[in-house]
Amino acid sequence: MKRRPAEAWPAIAPHGAGRAADLGWVAIGNRREGDCMDARAVIAANPFFAEVLGDPEIDRLAKWAHVVEKAAGDDLIVEDDAGTSLFIIVFGEVEVLTGDGRRSKHIARLGPGAVVGEMSLMTGARRSATVRALTPLRALEVSDAALAPIVAGSPDLVDRFAAVLKKRQAELNNAYERRFSLLDQGGFADLIRGFFGRNI
Repeated sequence: MKRRPAEAWPAIAPHGAGRAADLGWVAIGNRREGDCMDARAVIAANPFFAEVLGDPEIDRLAKWAHVVEKAAGDDLIVEDDAGTSLFIIVFGEVEVLTGDGRRSKHIARLGPGAVVGEMSLMTGARRSATVRALTPLRALEVSDAALAPIVAGSPDLVDRFAAVLKKRQAELNNAYERRFSLLDQGGFADLIRGFFGRNI
């Protein structure tokens, strides 16, 4: 299986670090052709999947991904809600918040290339924060239903995704000074197997 080289996580890179070309956009005049989004290019450019999946798996995942659009001020994810998908931000900006109303705390501001919701996708965990659109937003959603057949067909992917989740949580802690619960790789693997089924 051909694996792509690791890159810095776009979700915790300095704001604006994501490049349009990396996300499969085609520039036309002064606008980007969002209606012609290449889902495969978006997924293949993102380290969360590119570090784990080969080309055939990425092709399959892209066929089941779909575009989500939000107006400025709308919530993409709501803290404590159930969820089983992640989102890759393709166009626009979001704010990550925890807490309710006036007690809400700003965690991060993210742009194109950022990934949100990965723990819910991989483990079925409730959403740990609210993600709110600051501008008109377009994101690519990848659900557990799309990923499950791929994981079931290649059980070794569980350990690879577990390693990525462990790295991801450590980097989020360092970047945002938030104390996420850190598990070892085996702990993440157990959560993934428990969510997708013990037969993998």
